[in-house]
Amino acid sequence: MIDILLKFTQKAGRKLKSMRKNVKTMGNKDSSVSSLVTQADVYISDIFAKTVKKHFSHLSYMIIDEEKITNYGKDIFNKIKSTEYQFVIDPIDGTIQYANNHPLYGITIGVYKNAKPLMGLIYLPEIEEMIYFDGKKAYYVQNCFKKNEIKTELLPQAKADTSIIFGHPWLWDLTSEFSTDKALFLDYFASVSQCFYTLLGKAKGYCMWLYLWDIAGTLPIAEYLGIKLYKYGSNKACNGISPDFFDSDMGLKDLCVMCHSKDYKEICSMVCPKKQ
Repeated sequence: MIDILLKFTQKAGRKLKSMRKNVKTMGNKDSSVSSLVTQADVYISDIFAKTVKKHFSHLSYMIIDEEKITNYGKDIFNKIKSTEYQFVIDPIDGTIQYANNHPLYGITIGVYKNAKPLMGLIYLPEIEEMIYFDGKKAYYVQNCFKKNEIKTELLPQAKADTSIIFGHPWLWDLTSEFSTDKALFLDYFASVSQCFYTLLGKAKGYCMWLYLWDIAGTLPIAEYLGIKLYKYGSNKACNGISPDFFDSDMGLKDLCVMCHSKDYKEICSMVCPKKQ
């Protein structure tokens, strides 16, 4: 299965880079600037559906896709229960970066079995780097799909050896415990890039509110590496596509922190949700 997903990702990445020379927008899903949709989003969504149908039609499956989530209405959890495999994709995470010629956008794909994380990948086409988990091992790949490709196995870690914390400033405040002597609070905006560097241990954690597809490939990789997605202020960790964590639109019900368990308390002492 992972080989087919990697071949799709290679094809999709090439297409994205070629279409980026003349980005054609299709409007916004809502009033926010960040909800931009391009023809490339729709194209990658369509070829993913065709790829899954071609290779996995013998499986009981569904596709959860940012561009087509409305097809399920409010009945998505019943659909999830009725299928064995769930393929989750964000065709372009960071569309606003993609459309404005910034490199930190990517493709993220997660495979779930009975709503539990099974495999995942995150690919950043412009910098030609990828992280993927094949169900047994995780790898960090540089110079992706080239002859000089470098693949390094990633192993579970106890904590992250860095002072960087990711988060969106419109959602989070810094507490009196925060100090630049201890940490830096940064925002790269696109969740795919912030997840990518958190998985690599280049960030202590990522404070977030996102949709499932934003972290589609991240959750399976994170689980293997010993990184958990916690509801802020609790010890409750996400272990799959559950109504405990996600609403019927596949958005997180609560603000969350993704990190190693040994870093969680320190992050929560320095960062807190903004008061509404």
